[in-house]
Amino acid sequence: MASLSYTWHVCGERVAVEHSSSKAATTQDLHAHCASAICLPLPGNNNDRLCIHRDVDLPDGYEWLNLRQCMSSFSESEFTRAGVALQVAHWWESHQFCSRCATALSGPTDDQVLALEFQRFCGVCNVPYYPRINPCIIVLVTRGELCLLAKHTRSKTATYTTLAGFVEPGESIESAVHREVAEEVGIEVTNLAYQCSQSWPFPGQLMLGFYADYSSGELALQQDEIQDAGWYRAEHLPKVPPKGTIARKLIDGFIDKQVSKQTAIEDKERRHRAL
Repeated sequence: MASLSYTWHVCGERVAVEHSSSKAATTQDLHAHCASAICLPLPGNNNDRLCIHRDVDLPDGYEWLNLRQCMSSFSESEFTRAGVALQVAHWWESHQFCSRCATALSGPTDDQVLALEFQRFCGVCNVPYYPRINPCIIVLVTRGELCLLAKHTRSKTATYTTLAGFVEPGESIESAVHREVAEEVGIEVTNLAYQCSQSWPFPGQLMLGFYADYSSGELALQQDEIQDAGWYRAEHLPKVPPKGTIARKLIDGFIDKQVSKQTAIEDKERRHRAL
């Protein structure tokens, strides 16, 4: 069965949702409010479209919410597709003109999307402009039965999470992991193991998730980045990020591994007592 196509209504960093359920608004719901919007096709296999609004009042029953507020009510597919819409909207609004000659850019058109050429184009310089993706690493450092969690200075909650940072020009993904860990908490790591990735549309990151083992050093926090950090057992974790985030997926993986280890130990002890 073909998946339902959406028209995502975006205003700044917010998406239009039904007020009562926080479900994404559909094309029909806000069709009358698209006259003043910029409407574009979106890349992907869902035939989704995007309407970029600027300071428009929604009809009764709808509201603007940022995507973080929608994480608990959107399905994983909806979150991903809404993320595409927000990233494209940000790219459209921030790439109106050619950076070489200042000519207004054209596209993307429906034909370009069908041809898998999602781009804006300068007809003077013959230069294409594609949506920008910023690669980032995110890593959960483990030390035996302990994992390293940190509270970032920019956090407005009591949440403790994994370490993360942007990949710098000319840097490998692995080098970025080593550098970010050393910069933020002052320790060395080894045995890097890639786990998974997640598109993170705030506004256009691609998070590459790793596990790493502690190697050496004492915690020394980067004061402008890290407010607090510590080693935690799986059964005594502080407040951690919500489900749906790659940080939580890494933390849950660590918990599952510790539970499996404990179960194996208990099974071995039961077998030993039964002899």
